Amino acid sequence: MSEFLKLASGLDVSSLALEIHRQPELWDQNPTRRTFENTPHADMTDIWIRFRAEEELRSLEDHKTEHRCVFWPAWYALPSLRPLVFGMMTKVQATELGSVLVTRLPQGGTIKTHTDAGAWAPEFFNMKLHLILSGQAIVTCLEESQVFGKGDLFTFDNLKLHSVENHWPEDRIALIVSMRVEA
Repeated sequence: MSEFLKLASGLDVSSLALEIHRQPELWDQNPTRRTFENTPHADMTDIWIRFRAEEELRSLEDHKTEHRCVFWPAWYALPSLRPLVFGMMTKVQATELGSVLVTRLPQGGTIKTHTDAGAWAPEFFNMKLHLILSGQAIVTCLEESQVFGKGDLFTFDNLKLHSVENHWPEDRIALIVSMRVEA
């Protein structure tokens, strides 16, 4: 059985990619994920779209405790997110929206092998969808690897060991949407 499930390919992501391209100031406004000690995310930058409220983030431990996410200013700056995010929720019949991030991994960049297990949010928001907005990357989960390319929508269990590598000349930009799906 494959670790990956491809839910769609060839999705039109051009409107969102253009909105992001026109607003470079959105990148890395909160560099926490790439700057804490021993982070697997040191090579990437991101845009926080929906996350725990900023005033609740006083320490790294705050990221691991129970909370609900709120929309950050980037949600309002990127209106093309709405049909993509809500379409993803409909596709998997999600009951609650969690975090929404856009991540950028440059050529030669890696997200080191890690698991998201052990924190409340990745375990409660038990479905994470990855929509590639530009470029491509190799995602490895356990011993299996898969190329995620532009317009592809994938899911895999981020509570298992996984990593990402970009060996291509273009930045890999991905929209990552966490949500709760009831069995």
